[in-house]
Parts: sequence; structure tokens; C-alpha cells
Amino acid sequence: MIATAVDNPASSSGYLGHPDFVMLGALPTSGRLVASARVLAGRIDTRALVEDNRRLPPWAGQGLSFVFRYGAVVSITAPDETPGRIDDALGRYLRDPAGTIEVETAEISLTRHSTDRIGEEGQILLADGDEARLTLVAIVLARSVVLSRDEIAVSQAFDRIAPLVSDLRETGRTRAPVRQAMQLVGEVLAARHRVMAKVQADERPDVLWDNPELDRLYARLEAEHELDDRAEVLERKFVALGDFAEVLLNIIQDKRAFRLELAIIALIAFEIVLALLNMHWR
Repeated sequence: MIATAVDNPASSSGYLGHPDFVMLGALPTSGRLVASARVLAGRIDTRALVEDNRRLPPWAGQGLSFVFRYGAVVSITAPDETPGRIDDALGRYLRDPAGTIEVETAEISLTRHSTDRIGEEGQILLADGDEARLTLVAIVLARSVVLSRDEIAVSQAFDRIAPLVSDLRETGRTRAPVRQAMQLVGEVLAARHRVMAKVQADERPDVLWDNPELDRLYARLEAEHELDDRAEVLERKFVALGDFAEVLLNIIQDKRAFRLELAIIALIAFEIVLALLNMHWR
């Protein structure tokens, strides 16, 4: 089975032929399931995935997978199954593949009870295997694993600027080259755009508009994975990194302006010396 957010607006939203996510396979019949969320790439070409539907390998026996346009994949399988074959089959659709794959897992149980809830050890207990419920779970897990990836990236960025901060504190200047500063600025902007614009980790999923009865489930999932709090902390860190990158660029630009002024002064002095020499020899 292959379904898209465009085919089923209740799941999410798509635009210009680019579905936000694509569903592949079918839910296992087992009552106990495992959800595995991975970040495979910076982006997944979901439109090409839909267009290649007839040429795709059979998905039977590999569980139900949600392939998100912003690079995350969430597979819901039986405990003894692994999503490795799905990841391999999706290889041709990955854009900017991840060097290190971030993974998060969660246990899901279809309890057949009247309410959805989160167990004491974090298990997701669902009243049934309804598509809207599974879509909501997949969206939350996908957002969570992308946040984890960007939390690591931001932490690494702070580690990279630590020597530059030490230089400024100890000597009042920095040895950072222009390219390094520009690369840091680019990485900060890319990560911020990914979290705030593409993943929209702190926004209400579209699936809830047509399924308001799932509001409570979403609130519990969001609280369990702390999506709002983590997105807010990341935003503050992005602002701090952006402020430092701006200071760094200003320092480098001041350096270049000072060197240019020295070059102009040296050129003027050289011309004066030449003029004096010409006057002397005359």
C-alpha cells in the first residue's frame, strides 16, 4: 500500500505535488509493536516516491512506514522486524543523506481500550490501530528525532565556537578565517530553518483538525517528548549562536577594513616618496 498526505488530507497537508509524508506498507497484526524513528537525510523526495509507486519493491511484511519530506522516516513493525530494508529501498530518494543516523524508538500497544494513554515506562497505549492515531504518533516521533539531531548539531556548534570565545576573552581578537565564520553562520541558519519552517515542531499537526478527539493523545505525546520545550530551548540557542556569528563577522570585517586602510596609507606614502625622489633627481 502507498498513500500520501495529498491523497488523504486528514493526515497532513501537501502543496504543489509535494506530499508532506507518504505511507508505505501495512500495519502488522501483532498487538505489540515497535516504532522506530530515523533521520535519513536533509530531505526526502516524496513526490518522486509517489510517482515511482509501480516500480517500488514489495512492502509486505515490513510494517507500516511514514516517510516525511523533511528527511525523517518512522516505521511501525512487529518487535522481531527491522526497518533496514525500507531504508535501503528509500536510498534513491534521499537528498543530502545523513552521515550519522539519529534513531529513537517507542513501544506501541493496541490495547482495544476506550482511551489512549502513555504507560509508566513511556509505552504508547492506543485504543486501536486507526490511521489517524498512527499518523499522529508518527508525526510526534519524527519531530522528536529531528529535534534530537539538531540538539546534537547545536551542541557541536557551541563546542566549535568555544576556542573563538577564549581568543576574544584572552587577546581581544580572534584568529577565525572568513570561511570558517561564514560556514558557522550557514549551519546555524540551516538548522534554524529546518526546525522552525520545515519540521514545525511546536505547531499543531493538521491531522487534529479533522480528528479533534485525538487532542488529548497529542497533548500526552507532546508532553512525553517535550516538543514545545525542546523547540523553545533550541530557538534560544539559535539566537545565541546567531548573535555570536554576527559579532564574529563584524570583527572580521573590521580587520579587513583596517588592512585596507593600511594598504591605502602605504600606497599614498609610496607615491609621496616617488614624488620626492623625482623632485630630488630633477
